[in-house]
Parts: sequence; structure tokens; C-alpha cells
Amino acid sequence: MANRQKSGQRILIVDDEKNYRIILAQLFTRVGYQVATAASVNECLAFFQHDCADLVLTDVYLAGADGLDLCQEIQLLTGGLPCIVFSACLPATDQRFGAVTGIIEYIAKPFDINELLAKVEQVLLTTV
Repeated sequence: MANRQKSGQRILIVDDEKNYRIILAQLFTRVGYQVATAASVNECLAFFQHDCADLVLTDVYLAGADGLDLCQEIQLLTGGLPCIVFSACLPATDQRFGAVTGIIEYIAKPFDINELLAKVEQVLLTTV
């Protein structure tokens, strides 16, 4: 995948599983994005007190929290930051996608890296 204008784009990865944070951070850094990570909802919300991102990539099931609710909170803090959620299991009938939550895409775990990169690039191209 070509490095097209990614150097200025920042992705915040939120996952309570350390290995996923590390792997995803390495992947997105390698293709040219700036990356920040958060291990919890509190870390994520604290991040937005002093920093910004162009996209949030978060797990749906975080320790003691709901990633979908987190996306809605991010919308209140940022005024419309796009979110991509990933999970090993998310009911297809979940209706919390859309403008209120900022959730633009859902990716099933385990995910195909090329599919993940393509979805992130597509979201950033159409929303930033």
C-alpha cells in the first residue's frame, strides 16, 4: 500500500489487549500513519483532553466498558470524529452505528490486515 499523505494523519488505537495495541500500532506506523494508543476508556478520554486524532480504532469489548458507548462519548468531545470498531463478536442487529456514535465501519476479529488497512484508508479519505 502506497504512503499517500498519511504522515499527517493520526490514528488512536483503543484496546485493553496489549498485544493488539502493539501489533496495530506497528502496522499503521509502518505504512505511514502517526499512532497513539490507549489501554482503557479513561486513557482514551484523557488523550482528547490534550491531543487529537483523525480516526479512532477501538475494540467493542473493553475491560469494564463498552467501546460503542466510548465512540458516542468521543463524538461529544470531538464534534464528529470517525470511529472504526472491531470485535470477535458483535451482534449484526446492533443499531448503534451512525452519526450519533461516529461508527463508520465494523471489522471482525481476527481481521485481514489488507482489509483493515483498506477500510482505514477509505474512512480517512472520505472524512478528513
